[in-house]
Amino acid sequence: MSTLVWLLVESDGELLLVSRKRPPFRDVWVLPGDSVAEGETASQTVARVADEHLGLDLQGEELVETLSVADGGSTHDVSVYRVGFEGRPRYRESGPYAEIGWTAPTELDELDIALPDELKAMLARLGGQEA
Repeated sequence: MSTLVWLLVESDGELLLVSRKRPPFRDVWVLPGDSVAEGETASQTVARVADEHLGLDLQGEELVETLSVADGGSTHDVSVYRVGFEGRPRYRESGPYAEIGWTAPTELDELDIALPDELKAMLARLGGQEA
């Protein structure tokens, strides 16, 4: 079982979702993030993802929830951190994401995308909606 960190990046009532190019969660829409590298803390992973994957100047983090999310035959422990930031998220085509996009949490059910049920339920709870 691998340990992952996902960043809850919010702006103007919307949240950032990414479609991953590689496993885990290949071709699935999730929050931006990565595996916690050996010798790295979750906070260091949050900072690395913010900087290297999204080009953001991190202004703080808060652990929101830890999920157990299945992908194929594997289960991953995913720590979700709400982050404060400066800048505008961007991604490199050579990076881990095929696409990125903003959506309002209330619109998740209307999107025609693959999104893990556990993530969808957590986002609904955060938005005060029924899962």
